[in-house]
Amino acid sequence: MEHEEGEERTPEKGHIRVAIDLRSLYEFDPEDVSVDISVVRYSNLAYIQVSHRDVHIDFLEMPGIKKDGKTRINGTRIYMSHAAAQKLARELNEVLERVHSSGGMEKYQG
Repeated sequence: MEHEEGEERTPEKGHIRVAIDLRSLYEFDPEDVSVDISVVRYSNLAYIQVSHRDVHIDFLEMPGIKKDGKTRINGTRIYMSHAAAQKLARELNEVLERVHSSGGMEKYQG
């Protein structure tokens, strides 16, 4: 039996070890990218939790809706790596600073 490139015969009888290059699964040309935003939600409150592995943000729609005597609060949970969360925080801060300094941000009278 011939082996394809990336395959290796292991000592166990009949077992074949296959190497998969995951990097090739994520390669693309920017011209071939089409963003499909299939869900749109509004959030006016977010809870952030950080574990040793990742970050998750619960985006909530407050104040919620009363139904059957209980308040139902719709939310969406997003998980991301620490690196992605750091980039999000940096980019969000830069955008908000730019909009605020140009006078484009809503101002609330307290």
